[in-house]
Amino acid sequence: MGNTLRHLNALRVFEAAARHSSFAKAASELNLSHSVVSQHIKNLERWFETDLFIRHRNRVELSEDGRTLLPQIASGLQTLTDASETLLRKTRTGTVVVSAEPAIASLWLRKRITEFCNLFPRIDVDLRPAWTPAQIGDGHADIVIHFETRLPGRGVAKDRLFPIDGFPAATPHLSAKLSSQDNEVDWSRAFLIHDNGKETWHKWYATHEPESTGWNAGKVYSDLSLAIDAAADGEGVILADKILCERELFSGRLVRMDPRSTRCIWYEIGLDKNTSGSSAASFFKNWLLEQTKHLRD
Repeated sequence: MGNTLRHLNALRVFEAAARHSSFAKAASELNLSHSVVSQHIKNLERWFETDLFIRHRNRVELSEDGRTLLPQIASGLQTLTDASETLLRKTRTGTVVVSAEPAIASLWLRKRITEFCNLFPRIDVDLRPAWTPAQIGDGHADIVIHFETRLPGRGVAKDRLFPIDGFPAATPHLSAKLSSQDNEVDWSRAFLIHDNGKETWHKWYATHEPESTGWNAGKVYSDLSLAIDAAADGEGVILADKILCERELFSGRLVRMDPRSTRCIWYEIGLDKNTSGSSAASFFKNWLLEQTKHLRD
C-alpha cells in the first residue's frame, strides 16, 4: 500500500492525461510542465511494467492496460475529492469581498455565489457591482472580476474566466421581419442596440459586413442589462451571447438571427498576488475557475 501511495501524484497526472488524451492539456490543467507530466507517466509505466499510453505524433491514446486502469483511478480520485470537499464545507470560513463588472454581477455571478454559499455556508461572499474595478487589498476588494482590459497590471494574480462571443439576436417577431425566405438578414433595415459604446458592433461589422457602416447607427445603453431588456422588448438587434443572455435565449424571448459571431471580450478574475492559497478568497476563486473550465476549452 505504501508503495502505491508513493505514486499518488503520478496517478493524478495519468487520470488528467487520459481524460484529455493529451499530455499538454494535462500539464496545463495541473500547472505542470510537459516534461514533468511525461516523467510521471514514464515512472508509472516502469512501476506497472507496461505501456499505459500509445504515443502518436500529436496526441496520445490509452493502451489496453491504460483503459483497464483508468476507471478505478478516476473513481478513487473522486472519492478523495469528495472526502476533502465534505470536510472543507464544514471547516472553511471567512468573508470574501468581490468587486465585479455590473453585467456579469447581475446576469451570471449572483447565481454562482448563491450556489457556492449553499455548498460552503461558513464563507460569506459580499458582491459589489462596480463599473471601475475596485482596488485589491486590505480595506478594499479581495477579488475583482472585470474585463481583462480593465484589471490592474501590478501586484495582481489574474486568470481568464471566460470569453464573450457575440452574435446578432432579436425577438422572434423582429427576426422574422428582418429576414428573407432564405433566412438572409436585411442589415440595411436593422436597428441596432449597443451597450456601453459601439465598439462590439463595429467589430462584428468589420469582420462580417465590411462594406457597411450600419454599426454606427442605433441606440446606446450604458449597461448591458438594460440593452438586453431593450432587445427582449423588441426595440432592436443586440449582440447576444450564450452566457450572459442565457435566460432570454432559453426562454425564446431572444433568438439567434445570424450564425456569424465575434469575440467581444474576456472576463478575468484577479486577486492580490500575496493572498494565501488557503484563504477563503483563493478558495472561492479556484471554485469559480473550476465551474467555468468548460467555457475556456
